[in-house]
Amino acid sequence: MNCCSLAIAVWLMLFTPPPVSAQHNHSKGSEPTAKPALGKTTLKPAEGASIKIIGPKKDQVFKGDSVPLRFKLTKGKRGHHAHAYVDGELMGMFESEKGTLNGIKPGKHTLELRVVAEDHQTELDATDKVTFTIK
Repeated sequence: MNCCSLAIAVWLMLFTPPPVSAQHNHSKGSEPTAKPALGKTTLKPAEGASIKIIGPKKDQVFKGDSVPLRFKLTKGKRGHHAHAYVDGELMGMFESEKGTLNGIKPGKHTLELRVVAEDHQTELDATDKVTFTIK
């Protein structure tokens, strides 16, 4: 188990409310297939971090259950990677500025990206949101 996998396993144990069980794969360019539900978290100061969603575009429509993701990440003092939430559920963690969200159900959704510290727990007040639709 690499350090990212271990950190994610610990994070899931600490922050996933029972009885939700999830499996998560965090490696560059890959996304998880399971979706842990998360409670509200308090965002910490951005300290120079920011994130901007480039794609999907606002109200873009996709066919199938995959959504290509592109964004611009400025790490600042503490930022390390991005968490991708769809309708409040963690759907992926990205170290690179592109990837794919998989397993999205049909309907209108809100994507939120958050800049996260290397500990996988500290989410910074550096976020961006966009809506999209799956047909």
